[in-house]
Amino acid sequence: MVVKNINEELCIGCKICVDICTEDVIRFDETRQKPYVKYPRDCVACTFCEAICPVGAIDTDLTRPRKLPEVI
Repeated sequence: MVVKNINEELCIGCKICVDICTEDVIRFDETRQKPYVKYPRDCVACTFCEAICPVGAIDTDLTRPRKLPEVI
């Protein structure tokens, strides 16, 4: 799992991480109003979610479990 942690106490529920995730790994729980990692094996360790989070609630690990998709 590349997204190591989403700190729910820091998270403000803005959904930016959900929108920025290129691999559709992070989903949003409407009941809790918090994001969660739905497909950890699909994460490519791009770290976009960690970089874009306005409150620093996401911690990632730079180990890529699979190759980044090719850009055409």
